[in-house]
Amino acid sequence: MALRLGFHNVQEKASLLGQAGDRCCTPVTHFVRAVWPIVFTCVCLGGCRRESPPGNSTPCHAYNVLVTRHSDTYYPRTYRAVLATDGRRWRIAFYGLDPPEEIEPMDALAFSDFLFDSNRVWYWHHKDKRTHTSSLEPRSADYATQLPTGKGLETILGSILTLVAHNRTYVRGQRKTTEASEYFQRAKQQDSLKHTTGPAPMHETTDVLLSRWATGDSGVLDLLPFGRTYSKEGDQEGGVVWRMSKATVAMEKVRVTVRPVALRNMSGSSEMGDVGTLGRWSAVPDAYRRYWSLRDRALGLRRQPSVPEGQRLYADISSALRGALPDDLNSPLRELLFRTSLHTGSDDAMRSSACQYFNTYVHLAQEPVERIVIELGRIGQELRARWAEDQTCDFIRPLLKGIVDPNVFAEPEFVEEDVLKWVHTQGPAWSWYRRLVRESVQEATGTRLGPASYIGTPSAESNAPMSIGDSEPNDDIAPMESREDE
Repeated sequence: MALRLGFHNVQEKASLLGQAGDRCCTPVTHFVRAVWPIVFTCVCLGGCRRESPPGNSTPCHAYNVLVTRHSDTYYPRTYRAVLATDGRRWRIAFYGLDPPEEIEPMDALAFSDFLFDSNRVWYWHHKDKRTHTSSLEPRSADYATQLPTGKGLETILGSILTLVAHNRTYVRGQRKTTEASEYFQRAKQQDSLKHTTGPAPMHETTDVLLSRWATGDSGVLDLLPFGRTYSKEGDQEGGVVWRMSKATVAMEKVRVTVRPVALRNMSGSSEMGDVGTLGRWSAVPDAYRRYWSLRDRALGLRRQPSVPEGQRLYADISSALRGALPDDLNSPLRELLFRTSLHTGSDDAMRSSACQYFNTYVHLAQEPVERIVIELGRIGQELRARWAEDQTCDFIRPLLKGIVDPNVFAEPEFVEEDVLKWVHTQGPAWSWYRRLVRESVQEATGTRLGPASYIGTPSAESNAPMSIGDSEPNDDIAPMESREDE
């Protein structure tokens, strides 16, 4: 649904193609993809706290946080969070993810809760629902270069917290201090600041970079592919905006917007330092906490199908949809309702929820029409696994007719290259839908489509389910291996 085809930045493409193969150093690439954007986010948020002298305290301050994560392969992804600090401690709870399917490594933190003090952090994550503790004290090993050793959630979180510890404090002049660490410390004291690091010189081959990792040279963190530009500035609404961009191709990677909110408008301010409320902090809007609870039940239903449980969950999601909802929860909940309907044994529930989800998706997703066609195909494919082909086509046809605008689909090249070709790549199981799309286009436009040039070319067999929980297991939150290097 969110796959972006190719590069939108011509300069980026030219730069990437012009680089030697050794730019794609595997440890650096994994680090850039899985860890550094999250470290950047956490350190920026930690920089918002107003530190108080030992023995003193400062009033609690509260902030709303919006994080935008850009990728070379996927559309921008937005994460919502709430932040509170009393000068000695700071707490950050991530609770929103848009779009809601997990693709990026950062998505694993979509519902998580962290409480930091001077030398420890307590954290909770929805994947295991347990409270963990980690030290932020300097370690005997060179903790600046601790990279994930696997794809497991605990491994990645451990690496993130270790690097947060390194970048939140530093000793001036220390040999292993990075430029990024120094930037974060200077930025805490200034209203605006900009700094650029890297990229690695051309003579820094893969072997050289790997050797530097192995010997504990944290300077490699300042030599990421394409370099990095870090910036901090105020905005017109009284907030602070932190950015991390690629330096050589001027492409934004992460934007962290932090805006203060009146403490009286923040629920749960008295719970800010209470470890016992991790995962249950009332500062997180109730609608989001309910969504994650329903989502977890839906994932359990997917693993262990049960018609009675499916019917109960369907009723609970329907009840949630009758309440007031933020716009960014409307579509995910309706998708959840459709996914749950598949386990109710009710054709009426499947029809009703499929229509609700698709109409909401069309209205809210703001996707180009070819992606809407693909999403309708995914819905149809789920139904096709339970219904006969004729029954599925009879249901999908009128929905498809509603989005096949004769003015948009009148150009055969658009239909063949931007619509049918991508339906074809979904694999042979989608052949019924490919025929249905061709028939619908020909009926709407009166144009006879010729033989498709791509028929006979390899296509990926895709019977993959829709987005919910595609990367739910704790050991599978790394990005797709086929992604372009960042």
